[in-house]
Amino acid sequence: MKHIQLFLTITLSFLLVGCMGPIAYTMPTPTPTLESNNTSLEDDIYIFFTSDVHCGVDENLGFTGLKALVDDTRLVHPYVSLVDLGDYLQGGTLGSLTKGKSIIEIMNEMNYDYVTIGNHEFDYTVEELDKRLHELNAQVITSNVKYTGHKKNIFEEYPTYVIHEYGPVKVAFLGVLTPTSITSSTPKYFMEDGEIVYDFYSERNGDELAERVQSIVDEARSNGADYVVALTHLGSTPHYTPYDSISLIHKTNGIDVVLDGHSHSVVIEDYYPNKDGKDVILSSVGTKMQNAGELIIGKDGSLTTMLVSEFHHHDVDIESDILAKEDEQKPILDEKIGVAPFDFTIMDEEGHRLVRSRETNLADFVADAYRYVMDADIGLTNGGGVRTNIVQGDITFGDILNVNPFQNTVGTCRATGQQILDALEFGAKETLGITVLDGNSVGEFGAFLQVSGLKYTIDTSIPTGVVLDDNGMLKEIKGERRVQDVQVLKDGQYVPLDPNEKYVVASISYLLFESGDGNTAFAGAEMIEQGSQIDVNCLRDYLTQMNGIPDTYRNPLGEGRITVK
Repeated sequence: MKHIQLFLTITLSFLLVGCMGPIAYTMPTPTPTLESNNTSLEDDIYIFFTSDVHCGVDENLGFTGLKALVDDTRLVHPYVSLVDLGDYLQGGTLGSLTKGKSIIEIMNEMNYDYVTIGNHEFDYTVEELDKRLHELNAQVITSNVKYTGHKKNIFEEYPTYVIHEYGPVKVAFLGVLTPTSITSSTPKYFMEDGEIVYDFYSERNGDELAERVQSIVDEARSNGADYVVALTHLGSTPHYTPYDSISLIHKTNGIDVVLDGHSHSVVIEDYYPNKDGKDVILSSVGTKMQNAGELIIGKDGSLTTMLVSEFHHHDVDIESDILAKEDEQKPILDEKIGVAPFDFTIMDEEGHRLVRSRETNLADFVADAYRYVMDADIGLTNGGGVRTNIVQGDITFGDILNVNPFQNTVGTCRATGQQILDALEFGAKETLGITVLDGNSVGEFGAFLQVSGLKYTIDTSIPTGVVLDDNGMLKEIKGERRVQDVQVLKDGQYVPLDPNEKYVVASISYLLFESGDGNTAFAGAEMIEQGSQIDVNCLRDYLTQMNGIPDTYRNPLGEGRITVK
C-alpha cells in the first residue's frame, strides 16, 4: 500500500504551447499502480476538486488562483470539471453575515459542475440550506439521505449520482455526506414536531452506509459508467470511524477514486484496498484552500491525483468580486473593540488544533465571556465552536466573529451538578493522552467542553463509558468515569462540585437546549433565559466592559482549568 502525505508546497512547472499560445502545466506521469480501464480518449480528463473551504475563498491558493488554473487548463484540454466535497457555506464572516449567500454567488462565478453536502451546510437551518442550494448553479449530488417527515425533504430533487460523458468515457460522480451530520450540526434543525426526520444511513456501524453506497455504485456501473468517483464528506482519520472514507472503501467495490473532505486531512494520493482487494485512490485537500486537488484520468486509462497550493497568476474578475463583497462588510468588521496584548490561540506552537482536546487561552476567554455577560455560576463552550485565533494587536468585530462565526444564541439554565458531570464526561469521551501522532492532531472532539468557573481532570487511562443511541446522541454513561476532581468556583475559591446542587450554567443554546454534538446531558434542565444574546455579542460586551485584558490569559494553554493525564 502506498501512502503519500503532502506537507510541502507544490509549485507547477509550465511550458509554452506554441510560440505565443496559452500556458499549460506539465503533468506528472500517471501512476500505473491501479488497473487501467480500456478507453479511446483523445485527451486526458482533468477533475479539479475543493473541500472544506469554510468561506476561505481568498486564503492560500484561493478561488482567484483556482479559477485561473481551471480556466488555463480548459484552454488546452477539452475534458475539465470542477467539483466540491462540502463545507463551503460556513466558517468565516463572508458566509456568516449573509447566511452563505455571498459564498454561493462566488461559487457560481467559479462554474462548479458538481457539489455534495457537508455537515456545516446545515448550520443556518435546513430551510436556509434549501434556499442556498436553489441559488447554486452547480448540480447537487447526495446519495445517503432518508426522510421520514411530512413537510419537505429538501434533498428529494437531487440525484444520488450523475454520469458525466467526457467524449466516449462515462464517469459517475456520487456524493456521500457524513452520517454524523445531525450531531455535528444542530439536532433540532433535523426535527419536525420534536422528532428527528432526517437520517444519513447511520445504522450498523457503517454497514448501512456502505450498502447504500454499493447499491448506487452498482446502478451507475449498470448504466455504463467506466469510472466511479465518490465525492465524500466523511473524513479519513480514526476519529470518524466507522463512517470514515477508508472504512467505506474497505466495505465496497466498484469505486475507483474517493475524493474526501470533513477531517481537513491533506493527502495527495493514498491507496486502500476495497473488499475485493483492489486498490482505490483516496485524496484530500485540507481546509481554507490550502490546496486544490486534481484527479487526472489518463487517456491510457490510468488514474492519479495531485494537490496544487500555488499558481502563477490569479483571475482578476473573481478577485474583484470577492474584494467588493468584503468591502460591503468592512465597516461592520473593522469596528475596533479592544486590544490583545498577546495572542489568543486554539493551537499549539506547531499549529496543531488543541481546542477540541485541551484547554487554550482563547477558549477560556470565550467561556468566561458567556459566564460574565450572562451572570452565571458556570460558563461552557464546545471546543468545536471556537474556530480561529486572535493575534496580538487591535481586536475588531470581524476578529471575534471569526472566533464565533455561527451566530448562536446564548442562554442560561439551572442544571444539577450531575448533569454538568454528564456533560463533561460526554465531552471527554474522545480525549487521548497525546494530541499529535504522525504530524496529525488526534483525540479531537467538537463537543469537548471548555469551562469557566470550573476545574476538572480527565484520566485517559479509563475507557469511555459513554453510550450513544442510533443517532449519535448521548444515551447513558456506564462504569468508571474519566472526568474526575470536578471543582466549581464559589466565593473566589474552588470547591468540589455537588451532584445534587443546582448551578446556573451559561452557554450557547446549541449545547444547553438543542443537544448539540449529541450531548443530551442538559435535557430537562430548567431554562432561565434563551435567545437574548448572540455569542459574538457576548464576546464584544465582555471585551468592552473589561478594563484591559488581564494577564491571566497570557499562557496559550490556559490557566490550568482542565488537566489531562
